[in-house]
Amino acid sequence: MGMHLQKILVVGASIIGCISILTFLVCKILQENIPNVLALKDREFSFDYIIVGAGTAGSTLASLLTKHSNGSVLLIEAGGSFGYLSRIPLLTTFQQKGINDWSFLSASQRHSSKGLIEQRQCLPRGKGLGGSANLNFMLHFDGHGPDFDSWHKLHNLSDWSWDHMRPFMMAAKPKSADLFEIPRSYSTLTEALDEAESEFGYKPWTFRRSVYNIKNGLRHSVFHQFLQPVLKSVNLRLLPQALVKQIKLSSKPTLAASSVLVGIKDENNKELELSIRVRRELILCAGAYQTPQLLLASGIGDRTKLTQMQLPVQHHLPLVGHGLHDHLNVPLFVSMGIVGPTLNQRTILSPVNLYNYLSTGTGSFGNIGVCGHVAGHDESLPFGITFFGAGAIDESALMSISNFKRAAFRALFPRYHNATQEGFVAISSCLQPSSRGSVSLLHKNMRRNPLIDPNYLSEQQDVACTIGAIRNAVKLITSSAFAKLLPRIHWPKLQECANFGPFERDFLQNHPSDQYLECLMRHIGLSSHHPGGTCALGSVVDSQLRLHGIPNVRVVDASVLPRPISGNPNTVIVAIAMRAASWILKDELRESISNSI
Repeated sequence: MGMHLQKILVVGASIIGCISILTFLVCKILQENIPNVLALKDREFSFDYIIVGAGTAGSTLASLLTKHSNGSVLLIEAGGSFGYLSRIPLLTTFQQKGINDWSFLSASQRHSSKGLIEQRQCLPRGKGLGGSANLNFMLHFDGHGPDFDSWHKLHNLSDWSWDHMRPFMMAAKPKSADLFEIPRSYSTLTEALDEAESEFGYKPWTFRRSVYNIKNGLRHSVFHQFLQPVLKSVNLRLLPQALVKQIKLSSKPTLAASSVLVGIKDENNKELELSIRVRRELILCAGAYQTPQLLLASGIGDRTKLTQMQLPVQHHLPLVGHGLHDHLNVPLFVSMGIVGPTLNQRTILSPVNLYNYLSTGTGSFGNIGVCGHVAGHDESLPFGITFFGAGAIDESALMSISNFKRAAFRALFPRYHNATQEGFVAISSCLQPSSRGSVSLLHKNMRRNPLIDPNYLSEQQDVACTIGAIRNAVKLITSSAFAKLLPRIHWPKLQECANFGPFERDFLQNHPSDQYLECLMRHIGLSSHHPGGTCALGSVVDSQLRLHGIPNVRVVDASVLPRPISGNPNTVIVAIAMRAASWILKDELRESISNSI
């Protein structure tokens, strides 16, 4: 029986391998087939709207301006297309460290990441049409109203509140046919979460099963929803594989962006530079790391620091690159004594699983394994817990994308060698962390990576918040609702934390000391890849996202978020881009009416 099962698994793996090779070849063909690419026959170009970055915000803006504006639109993107493999949900993690990932590493962290090589976090960012929306875990979040109300109250942003954002959030939400919600019957884990909602009904907690941007078993990102339908429009041009290196400002009659300098490498790796003139607006959508990098490299930032870098100062804007925020996730592996089913090699390589995906888009290949979420929005220290249904964690794959030291990985996942292990990972995080980091320049050249310092856990309040999140995760795991799973929490045995635990009683009582939990998070906490705040509303841009002092430059991406989003930020960024488009189109209409009088 064992040999028969092994043969089935080998055949299944071979089929998957053949499909992967075929789809890879298709990808290579598709990557070269981007329509409306700007022809570089001459170097005299000008556009009404130049959008830098074709990620979540850039794709949304390009679509709306192309559809509703009378002006010309140029969308500049440093990468090409992602190809078909990016659409298979379970293969998401295999894109990281590939050609469509910027593959950033953080600066060595002082207060966290001690279990990571050089104490540096892997910070993936999408490179290509669709940006990080084609690289992320595809999780949709409806937004949390008090997030936006806090912008209004704490940052004196009168034009930003839930009342202002609600209609745009509703518009940003994909149609139900373009979303996939994990059903209650998906696994014993999702059933346990559903029962826990009733058991913990006395708590002010929000339970929700995961909702994905997946349609018919395939990733359905902003690229597919917004950008792809307008790619052949006559007023849109694309410039892929092109890096914006500098923004040029003119001071007459008022300070404004006049052009951008773009670099394009040929097949011999020689760089062609061209200048493209801005007629109306320059819209920066390069993300929380590269938007501030571009501004600083253009001499727009703190005068003193720019002078130290020997960069000509074009405009003094001291808070560019400051205020970086991100969620830090603390994973905790829980083995199960029954069949989930959860992700492991046996489940993935099952011919039945492969057949289900190819025939109906369901099964393990049809999502990334994140089953549900529990949030304590109304707690004094708001927390979030995510349940990732994975029993067997592949050591080489996860170490590659997480930068874990081998000892830390094996302490976290002690059953890494068991290919048929059933279990899940409870991921605890602080939804509103207080710690703030920065993005700055190491080099003047935009082709060199910026210096990214998230500064995780620099504020002790974040430690207290995360300890609370972990303890709430334990309450759920040890509840009556989860009892049928026969769960066992594997408290990591880290040598560096041995003075604090885990001790034998910790495995019996599941209540290790605060000192142990703090040591744990400072060693194995991982970035959630939700960066924001580096060109924040109020400090760097005004209430309509225009750079202070340069009114024809807008920043429309996660850089503008003054505080973290209490969940996955992708849909919120779409909503912000929609709101920005409404302002841009209104300005265009006013200008048109004024010129006709």
